[in-house]
Amino acid sequence: MWPEIFTLELFGKSFPLRSFGLLVAAGFMVGIHVAQKLAAKYGGNPEKDPLKVPEVGWSVLIGVILGARLAFVLVNWKHFSQHPLSILAIWEGGLVMYGGLILALTLGIRKARSQGMNVLATSDYMLTAGFLGQAIGRLGCLAVGDDYGAPTNLPWAITFPDPLPLGSAFAPELAGVAVHPTQPYMTLKALALFFLGLWLLKNKRFHGQVTLVLFGGYAILRSVVEMFRGDDAARDGIFKAGLSPAEVGERLRDLNMVDPYGRFIDIQAFRDALHNGAEGLRPDLLMSTSQMVAGVCLLITVVLYFRLSKRPDLKV
Repeated sequence: MWPEIFTLELFGKSFPLRSFGLLVAAGFMVGIHVAQKLAAKYGGNPEKDPLKVPEVGWSVLIGVILGARLAFVLVNWKHFSQHPLSILAIWEGGLVMYGGLILALTLGIRKARSQGMNVLATSDYMLTAGFLGQAIGRLGCLAVGDDYGAPTNLPWAITFPDPLPLGSAFAPELAGVAVHPTQPYMTLKALALFFLGLWLLKNKRFHGQVTLVLFGGYAILRSVVEMFRGDDAARDGIFKAGLSPAEVGERLRDLNMVDPYGRFIDIQAFRDALHNGAEGLRPDLLMSTSQMVAGVCLLITVVLYFRLSKRPDLKV
């Protein structure tokens, strides 16, 4: 992992260049470039639409960042209500992409309409390109250790260094423990949706079809990846019996692994217990908030798909 690429010292203050921000920016630029290429091929106005894509793209970027951060804050409101200034610390990690995807679509559609573009046709190729950008941006999560996986013995597991480098968002108690590489899982998920979008753009029957299929596909694939995540306490949802953060915290205190404030005092004992297969030492979700949102989004997507597919004015 590589949370901070380098740090500039100016006027007695440190200004780090963080890999997360750099990779998100790179993903955005690549996404815009590809969207312009797709606009020239599938846009309502192949000559003018590519020139309008960057403006729509900036609205999408604002939606992604604000929506994803807002969703994360709402899911973890108990923490942020006590630390309101940390709401702005996006560079420390903490984005819920459902919120980003929903607000990005909302702001992007609004901007496309104001630009006189075919809204649904624009959404189809912008979302396709957006998933390529997300695939790159998700590498930033790997670089900082955010959105990490649960402990596993699978041969493709990854291990984060101990001690963790400055700026890491990975759980210190899991440093040196093999975990699911959920960040690459999410990169592969985004790439799969990107290539699916490319195929659908060539074969779609109505405008909006690509958007709805990709949105539904995202809900399904994201729900699958959620099953391998290890940051259950941060994601929240419905926990398995006896495995809520409070119950696990009490168990760890009884084992003298954490202090009364939940801070680890014997990390090595915790790691050894995990290595030996001890259970009940980490919160475990029965269904995460993202999976619950996925169910609602999938239902809405199916309803909209059948409604739009019957509209003759949207036929390609």
